[in-house]
Amino acid sequence: MLRLHRLRHHAVGRHVLAPCSALTRNACAHGTFTARQLSTSSARLAQVKFAHWIDKETGKLDTAKLETKWKTRWAEAKPPVRKPLTAAEIDRLFYVLVMFPYPSGVLHMGHVRVYTISDVLTRFHRMRGKHVVSPMGWDAFGLPAENAAIERSIAPAQWTRQNIATMKDQLSRILTDFDWDRELATCDPAYYKWTQHIFLQLFKNDMVYRKDAVVNWDPIDQTVLANEQVDKDGRSWRSGAVVEQRKLKQWFARITRYAQDLLDDLDALNWPDHVKSMQANWIGRSEGAEFEFALDPPIPDAQSKAISVFTSRADTLFGVSYLAIAPDHWLVSADHLPAEHANHVLKRAQEMLSGSSGGGDRSQRTKDGVFTGLYVAHPLDSARRVPVYVADYVLSDYGTGAVMGVPAHDVRDHEFCQINSVPVHIPVVEPESSEFAEESKSELPVFTGQGVLRRIPENGIYGGMRSADARTAIVAAAAAIGSGKSVVNYRLRDWLLSRQRFWGAPVPIIHCASCGAVPVPESDLPVELPKNIELSGRGGSPLARATEWLNCKCPSCSGPATRDTDTLDTFVDSSWYFLRYTDAHNTQRPFDAMAASSMMPVDIYIGGVEHAILHLLYSRFISKFLWKTRAYGAAAVEHDSTVSSEVKEAIARRETRGARNGEPFTRLLTQGMVHGLTYKDPSSGRFLRSDEVQTEKGNVPRVIRTGETPTMSFEKMSKSKYNGVDPGATVDAYGADATRLHVLYLAPPQDVLEWDTQSIVGMQRWILRLGRLVDTACASSARESIVCALNARNKWSKEARETYRHTHVAIQHATESLEASFSLNTAISALIKLSNYLATVKDCEHPTFGFGLVCLVKMVAPMAPSIGEELWEILSQSKCLHNLGLVDTPNSRIFAQSWPVLDASALKDVSATVVVQINGKVRFKLEDMVPDQDQSELVQIASTMPQAQKWMFEATGQPKHIVKVIHVPNKLINIIVK
Repeated sequence: MLRLHRLRHHAVGRHVLAPCSALTRNACAHGTFTARQLSTSSARLAQVKFAHWIDKETGKLDTAKLETKWKTRWAEAKPPVRKPLTAAEIDRLFYVLVMFPYPSGVLHMGHVRVYTISDVLTRFHRMRGKHVVSPMGWDAFGLPAENAAIERSIAPAQWTRQNIATMKDQLSRILTDFDWDRELATCDPAYYKWTQHIFLQLFKNDMVYRKDAVVNWDPIDQTVLANEQVDKDGRSWRSGAVVEQRKLKQWFARITRYAQDLLDDLDALNWPDHVKSMQANWIGRSEGAEFEFALDPPIPDAQSKAISVFTSRADTLFGVSYLAIAPDHWLVSADHLPAEHANHVLKRAQEMLSGSSGGGDRSQRTKDGVFTGLYVAHPLDSARRVPVYVADYVLSDYGTGAVMGVPAHDVRDHEFCQINSVPVHIPVVEPESSEFAEESKSELPVFTGQGVLRRIPENGIYGGMRSADARTAIVAAAAAIGSGKSVVNYRLRDWLLSRQRFWGAPVPIIHCASCGAVPVPESDLPVELPKNIELSGRGGSPLARATEWLNCKCPSCSGPATRDTDTLDTFVDSSWYFLRYTDAHNTQRPFDAMAASSMMPVDIYIGGVEHAILHLLYSRFISKFLWKTRAYGAAAVEHDSTVSSEVKEAIARRETRGARNGEPFTRLLTQGMVHGLTYKDPSSGRFLRSDEVQTEKGNVPRVIRTGETPTMSFEKMSKSKYNGVDPGATVDAYGADATRLHVLYLAPPQDVLEWDTQSIVGMQRWILRLGRLVDTACASSARESIVCALNARNKWSKEARETYRHTHVAIQHATESLEASFSLNTAISALIKLSNYLATVKDCEHPTFGFGLVCLVKMVAPMAPSIGEELWEILSQSKCLHNLGLVDTPNSRIFAQSWPVLDASALKDVSATVVVQINGKVRFKLEDMVPDQDQSELVQIASTMPQAQKWMFEATGQPKHIVKVIHVPNKLINIIVK
């Protein structure tokens, strides 16, 4: 018979004074010291040092002085000397990139959140032994700076530089650690020189071109407006004029040539699924057919004899009722329209174009249309004529600028026909069965699903075919007579690069009457913005008025010429900044191929999900273009004799272990927005300022004026909602470390964070508890090193084994959270649990206590860096680390230490409590059991317990027959007897 062994504590050979006193344990549990308690504690603990930072009157930490101490120390550190990376450094390299900010001059809580996340990951991976790159810069061009300059009568460059200085100081206040020697600003000529260089490389490779495109035009101010400058009524934000649509010559990049590459390489990226879906949907691959509808009758001197139409539903070709063309299609011209229709059609088309101002998505409109008077012949039935309409929902720059209308099988087409009185052709496809028919029912008589072509004369030989088979056969028939072909189409359109604004990188092109568009010679880059130019927001492009800057000589023929007056979209600036970081001060090229190849791709990219489509897509495109043209990558250094074979191999390994084929970002972390508590008047719905609301006892808010309870909700922080939180004021009140911890603890990074200032005091109290734990460890010296103690692990007390287990459970959770799941709130929770456990340890001289505390301080440091540094310095200057055998060098710094390594064997429970059920009812518990015992052992042990006599034995003392045993390891055993 097995005996139940109960664990007993080993005797402690010496007393522990203050660390084990009721006073200290009580203070640790509640997180605060009174002034009297502090003085008493100080008398008992000769080695207390963290308490020196605590104000004796208030019991609060002097965060300002503590943070200033460590910011000064960090600032004194010499910047690293940048040298070409060795093969070993490339293998250890970890590139942490956070989306660089627009320098508005104000750091908001969203900034605090994303840059704290970035900083935590940077410090964590550095402690993990990685060669970390963590740069910072400024996305400094753009319309907001230009508008601010106009409002303040200040040059945008001056305004931007002032804001950069302010925000850089604000980033320092939240204790971020960036590689400032890699700093850049996109408005710096030293940067946009290379943005212009990349544009010229695209030009050289036929990847940019110029064509007419529609812009928003303010007829009063005589200037182009961005979509965000047009209000919901289609009026200019400044002049109030009704905005017109005009066509201007604009530059485009042929991103559509990369559409399939951009789509295919999404699968290999470690990005959130919803972001990859957003990218894939934006690219929008469609497999279908392109049919030629011949003009009937033909139009003399027209640029084409037919209208080309793309469709993904060739099986509905015989159901076409009309063709719809864009309002700016080439056929919408007085030269091509029938005379009796021309004036009316042209007027309506112009109204459609003007009505789309304000950034509205015309592709989503369904109602506006006008008959052109033109007809086309059906591709497979030339005797059948199809009317041609101008429709507002058709876009000239998407596909062919024309679509076929099949109202019996498309809801939008059906609505268009109803509103514009277009005769609806009969349905040509029907469901395969009544089951599918039921599923596809809608309010409109429209069947949009796949099915079978009806056996009707219109469908001819294709009647009875399934949709998929019919599509193949119909396209083949059209291809045989030259009126159709299979094609792949993409929703993605070429990237419009031009902006008719001042504050941006000038397009490096010169226009010559004889030579056309001529690239600016590389030796003349950068084409700098003119200085001392008046900005008014009126009168067209400011660059067009800078005649001295505008007029130049043609680089090709030396004749008179003019510079291009457009500037580049700011997405161009941000599409390659991560490459410039790798070699930020290179004056000869955008970046050295070796430097970029050694560091790319980025290991983790952190930023807002609002940039999940365009910024990421354009960055992927430019990165792939530069990789394919061998500006960087393994192929770029393959034949470089100055690069060793070991380094080339390391570059090849780096290029293939993460994102491939020139993809810039291996992993993506999209953080959620920060929402603030918002109050509304329950009667009027008006947003209330904080001084209009008073919180009464029980934390019940009241509107001061009326006494009513306000409507409360968490919403996106906004000045108009009075729910913003000033990060500077928060840091002043609670300290940067507590602010960082609070931001990380409130929600997982990917989720919306509902900011609650009141609960930040919990983090302040936890910091105080950590300090007292360190003071405890310094006052109670470990009896031996942790290594020696581990050699005698079988002799440890239960408490020592539990302490070691709790430590490694925290290591496991924190490491997984920081390395894999990014659930930083979970990491903090694990550390709080460990600190709470350590506060209960009685034998503070056992090495497992000191070891647990050392691990705790290391893991806290990336999230609360100045606290981590201070606690480590206290431990380092005491005998604690020395006695534990953990640090050889006195006064060592926390971020020079290694992250704790997990000992998986320690995760096993020291003991288990097993609930004993007899016939399904709880009868007693087995305490302090050896973990993982099998059920036969547990049944044997249970049967020896006094409580078992009544339930497992007959009155005669004979054991009852055991019918069945249900065992949940380390939790429960249910013994069924009769």
